[in-house]
Formats: sequence, structure tokens, C-alpha cells
Amino acid sequence: AKSIVEALEMNFKLHAETRKVIESIDRRFTYGRGDEGAWAPNVNNDRALEIVEKAVKNCGYTLGKDMAIGIDFASSSFWDEKNNVYDYARQGIKRDAGEQIEFANRLIRDYRLIYTEDPVHEGDFQSMATLTKKNPGTFVTGDDMLVTNACKVKEAVKYGACSGAILKVNQAGSLYDAMKFAEECDKNGIKIITSHRSGESTDSHISHIAIATGSKMIKTGVLGGERVAKLNELVRLTEYDLIEGMAELSSA
Repeated sequence: AKSIVEALEMNFKLHAETRKVIESIDRRFTYGRGDEGAWAPNVNNDRALEIVEKAVKNCGYTLGKDMAIGIDFASSSFWDEKNNVYDYARQGIKRDAGEQIEFANRLIRDYRLIYTEDPVHEGDFQSMATLTKKNPGTFVTGDDMLVTNACKVKEAVKYGACSGAILKVNQAGSLYDAMKFAEECDKNGIKIITSHRSGESTDSHISHIAIATGSKMIKTGVLGGERVAKLNELVRLTEYDLIEGMAELSSA
């Protein structure tokens, strides 16, 4: 996309097409959505990515060129600390740390992921560093690992972990702490992704924070008044010509 408006139009189009693709493979699909407006069909990880890949193609876009996929692995949710494995109970799969790294690397490679959030659990800085080094073209991003905390960024830097960082103001506790976090990221070349929360209001302040911190991305969700409020504010702010780089990462 060459502008925020075009990027939003592409995302809305893809969201609608994704529903059509799901309908074509699952007649029992009930149009369920998650907290952030994403479709929630009963499919496994690879099938979900294949659905999005097909929807991108159906929209006339090229994956990895016109549009790119990002994933929040939420790996800490699957980490079984007692047994030192990632337990994907729904699929009946358990992975050790090495297998989790291989799993993340495969998805990054096969689906040309531009963004991976929490691909390993929050305490595994070494594995995060391995993924960061292996995938220089992907934002290997810490959320649970960094929790919008400048001290956590310093720890990640010691390992060479994370090329991206999620910024959530109410996770930091104050705007001041969030900005200190952003400064620490910027100082160490870690790109910032300003993010909404699963439970949101219609306040659009994160659109401004994304600009103020020079964020490379903003996570808002697509559907729902509390999500659209942020998108509308981004559109309004385009008249100030401050945020076009967020639409086209290749030039950002």
C-alpha cells in the first residue's frame, strides 16, 4: 500500500474474502469471531495460514509483496514449565525448545511472515535470539517477553533477542514509562509496534502514540467500533503526512 487509506481498504477487502474462503471449505462455519474481530473457524495452524494465503491471492494480491502475514504465537500460553515442552493440546502435539524454534522458522519461511510475536515463551531469551538472528527480514517481536518494560529490553539486548517490540501504554502503567521503553528500543535498533488490547475502548490515543514513537506497525484489529476508532483516527491524521511509512514497510 502507498497510503494508510489504501492499506485499510486492502485489509477490509481481505477480511471479507477470508470469510468467503472459510465458507467454501466449512459449511458449518458460524461466523464466530475472536476478541479482536478475527474470524475463528475450527482449523489448525497451517490450515488457517493457507486460508489467508488463498484469500490474498483471490483479492489479486501477491503474498510477500503486496500483503504480508504476521502471527502472534502466544507461546507462553502453551509452555508447560514442569515438563519443559510447548503443549498444543488441541492438536495433540508437544514440542521442546528446539522443535518450537524449528516450527517458528518453518512458518516464517513457508508463509513469508513479516512479523512473529512471542514465538517462544517469555523467559527464553536465548531461543528468541536464535530466531532473531535466523530471520533478519522478519520482525521477531517480544510482547510477553518485554511487557513494555525498558529493563526487559536491556535484558533482551544482552542476548541479541528481538528485532521488534510491542508497546502497550496500560501495560507499562504510565505514558512516561511507555515512552522510556520506546527510547530504549530505539537506542538498540528494535522496531516498535504499538498495540491495542484484547479488551478495548473507543479511545483512539494509540494512533497518536504510534506516530510519536515512530512505530513501524500498529495493531488495531479490523472490525468493531473500538477497533475502527483507531483506524479512523489514522485516516484523519494522514493529512499531516506523518505516517505513510507505516503503510509501506519496504520504505520505512
